Amino acid sequence: MCTQVRNCARTTWVGVAETSEQDHLDKEDNIKLLLAYVVAVKHHIRLEFGINWPDLADLLPPGLQIVPFDGTADQEHLLNRESREAPTDGSILTNPVTTIRRGLAGLGTSSYNLLRHSVSNGEVTIYFDEQEWEGHVDASMSLPLEIVMYLGIYYDQKYREGHLDAARFSTISGNLNSLIEILGNLERIANTPMPHAYNVHLKQAVTLYTWALPFGLISRIGWATIPCIFLVAFILFGVEAIGAEIENPFGYDKNDLPLDEYCKDLEAEVKYLQRHIPASKPPTAVQ
Repeated sequence: MCTQVRNCARTTWVGVAETSEQDHLDKEDNIKLLLAYVVAVKHHIRLEFGINWPDLADLLPPGLQIVPFDGTADQEHLLNRESREAPTDGSILTNPVTTIRRGLAGLGTSSYNLLRHSVSNGEVTIYFDEQEWEGHVDASMSLPLEIVMYLGIYYDQKYREGHLDAARFSTISGNLNSLIEILGNLERIANTPMPHAYNVHLKQAVTLYTWALPFGLISRIGWATIPCIFLVAFILFGVEAIGAEIENPFGYDKNDLPLDEYCKDLEAEVKYLQRHIPASKPPTAVQ
């Protein structure tokens, strides 16, 4: 992912022509948006949603993540959240957070039949048409995908304006496609834990084995069975614990990947690019 962002930032910095000071500022903002994508992916795979994070404060332009994102189906499962089912008693949805985010901000009244709503002590109650609510999907998108959408709009606009040639536009489009593909791969790693039944069975099998092993060794090695069993149990339970620990390498443990350091390194490279590498200039007319 860092490699794709480096390539895309380089192509943007030297390949997008500038005809005004605003073009230069727009270029800097979109390179910062590439960095914001990496930071947003880091939070996304850690199940940290939204834009209220210190390392995103200076990278995102206003207007992103208008509708809060609460995770994909796999992420909801990992968070052990209660499922949000359609209302069945009187067609009433009384969860104030869900109501405000998804009922009022996320949807227009043309999307469903909003019968009426009332506010009492800060809690909003919305009355829906039960038949139209059933099977309804709310508007929502993760922050990394939203960032890629805005980047795609920017590069498409520069291509149409003639500030970006076809070859470089194709290269950048490939970079953006790769970023989305990498996001999917990271989601698959983070959101596909070891099945719970496998964990339970493995722990039970290791426990039964260490309990039964002394009966096969006591007649042969005598008192040496005690340290032998201790060593075997230490190895087997250690391997089992390591397997559970490395299921998700994106957390904050010491043995997890240093995602924060990766982002800081990339941020330092982007700042160096903007401060010390000359950007492209307007193309000169051919006499």
